Amino acid sequence: MAEEFQAFVDILHAELPRNILRGTILNSIKGLLKKTLDADLLLETCWRLAGNVEQLLEQEAVPVWGQQTKFEWIPAEICEVSTVKRFSKLEHQFVFASLAGSIVPLKLVQNWSFRKTYYLTTYRDEHGNGFGFGRHRMNGRGEQLGHLLYYDVRQFYGLQCLLLLDPTRSMTDPVATEIGQTGAMTKHNRDLIRQRDRSETACIKGLGDHQECYTCPYGTDRCVNATHPVTYAKGACPRCTKMGFFDPQEEDHLGICVNCVFEERRS
Repeated sequence: MAEEFQAFVDILHAELPRNILRGTILNSIKGLLKKTLDADLLLETCWRLAGNVEQLLEQEAVPVWGQQTKFEWIPAEICEVSTVKRFSKLEHQFVFASLAGSIVPLKLVQNWSFRKTYYLTTYRDEHGNGFGFGRHRMNGRGEQLGHLLYYDVRQFYGLQCLLLLDPTRSMTDPVATEIGQTGAMTKHNRDLIRQRDRSETACIKGLGDHQECYTCPYGTDRCVNATHPVTYAKGACPRCTKMGFFDPQEEDHLGICVNCVFEERRS
């Protein structure tokens, strides 16, 4: 076991930038010594190291996150979006996947009010960066002149931002207290919103101008512009008795269609 572990350290050392000392890598993964390195754990380990190369180059070990020790901006991508009822009020719930930083590969949750969500769609900082949605503009005849517009919270799926981790609140789980953006993230967001906007870009699956991405059954496993990870299955729903789509990853409300799940979470 010890020999296999040392061989694994050597493999990582050879793949990472050569200025990183072998001892730094060893100290970063020594928690694996008594664990079985399955596919999931291997992916998490490689993601953690790749997401913290700058720290490794400073010869700073990056072990599995246990508690936040300093304020830290991390890049994150929204990987799950839903509407939930919390404290008798409806809110939007966003799950963020960390892309780099000390918490990689952990995820964290943000609950935003409808008002905050709508405000952030078009908010720009002093450098013009933000989530990237366009502003609604009407002419004198009531015609919509705006483009890349926000209509549904599911449009946030796949968008990126920076989150500020607060060490005073991140004891057992990472907690973010502020949101930021970079120019590269804003470009990523705008490009993705444009690809999903039927008035700007044709559907790459050939479904026509009527098919909005946020109502499409395709997941990112089959379409890069999708607004959920796994393609839905089709069938009859026992709750509403209609033909509908079912999310294979749904765990809380099994056996009912995505529309019924949406209503169930709101109730």
